[in-house]
Amino acid sequence: MNQRIFVGLISLPIALIPVWLGGLWSAALLLGIAMIGGHEFYSLMRKGNFRPAYPLGMLWIMLLVIHPVRTLLPGALSTIFEAVTSNTILILGLIATLIYALFQTEQPLFTWFSTTIGALYIGLLSHQMLSLRLIENGLWWLLLGVFVTWANDSAAYFTGVSIGRYKLWPRLSPKKTWEGTIAGWLVAAFVGALFVFITPVLPFAAPISPLQGALLGFVGGILALFGDLSISMLKRQIGVKDSGNIFPGHGGMLDRLDSPLFVLSFLYQYVLLTAG
Repeated sequence: MNQRIFVGLISLPIALIPVWLGGLWSAALLLGIAMIGGHEFYSLMRKGNFRPAYPLGMLWIMLLVIHPVRTLLPGALSTIFEAVTSNTILILGLIATLIYALFQTEQPLFTWFSTTIGALYIGLLSHQMLSLRLIENGLWWLLLGVFVTWANDSAAYFTGVSIGRYKLWPRLSPKKTWEGTIAGWLVAAFVGALFVFITPVLPFAAPISPLQGALLGFVGGILALFGDLSISMLKRQIGVKDSGNIFPGHGGMLDRLDSPLFVLSFLYQYVLLTAG
């Protein structure tokens, strides 16, 4: 447990520095995270004998993630990249991976499906994470999502270890308990409201009320759970404990990325729906 706490305390501020700096710093961080996550995902698919098209999938993820960076490029380059939408990248990726699968003699649908799911799951959701950071007041929204996710995961873990008795979903995650899960949701709601209250200390204004912060925190906690369980389902079927070993005591990048992918994508969609 001490190793888990130490790694968490060290990795969080290291990740937050480029997020705080924004622009290309955030883009570089999220691209690196997505590429490592994509590598782990396709490695798991290979272990499960799903035969993904690794180079095509990784290229597809990279293009999806860096697409929002077009707004940071100088005039001429920005104009060129504006002509290529995220829908274009999605369509071209679907066509390219399907053509590749046609030449596979063994279970070609496994190749197409596993490559596509990896790109949509890692690439598209990471695209939304970066898009969230690049919008107006994006730093505030991204920090809200990060702290809500961290609070949910930490409260669920320590409560579950301390007093957890009733298993939540043993088929997917044998250690998760109802006590830990509910504690995670309540703490996530509290942190969502608290973050709104302390915003005046930070160099920007809160765009929502404390009640909205609590509601978004609560929903974020629920989504964080399902993000976690999605990777647990994958690992259980493949027969591995962790997606990788990049974080001692925590596992791989996917083990850390699973919840934020759901939470930050949800916040981005919320901002888009409520804008104006």
